[in-house]
Amino acid sequence: MQNRYKIVGRNDIRLLSEVDGEVVSHFRLKEFENEDGLVMVHASVLHALERVRRDLGQWAGEPVWVLITDSIRTPETLQKLAARLGWTDEGGAVSRHSKHLTQYGGIAVDLVAVCASDRRRVPQQILGKVCRQYFDWVKDDYRDGHVHADMRGVLEKA
Repeated sequence: MQNRYKIVGRNDIRLLSEVDGEVVSHFRLKEFENEDGLVMVHASVLHALERVRRDLGQWAGEPVWVLITDSIRTPETLQKLAARLGWTDEGGAVSRHSKHLTQYGGIAVDLVAVCASDRRRVPQQILGKVCRQYFDWVKDDYRDGHVHADMRGVLEKA
């Protein structure tokens, strides 16, 4: 059955993070939601994103918005994406062991960044370079210009 309700305010919660001794809040929980409304984000990802935002603003000489284009995925959403883009082991763009999966606890994001004044896109290679300072693993060669970043270093073997 299709959902006929528009849910207003769901996950519209400011996320706080400390950067250089200052509490900042530039992200909302809903930015990390998947298409089904599931949301999960690891604290280390939020801390890194705030630092990326700060550094890009210094680079651009103006405020920069960091936009989350994808975060948490279920096995079902991963299958749908792979049907469209293909699995990496078959020459596609989707990993069968994607760090976006819920089992990894919200450690991965796909993102782009734009200058606030004119929505000019921050070049993918610049965004990737800045992300590498704060994330454990970064991939910045996608055709659509987004960057994947994750905090796989927080994972422990069971």
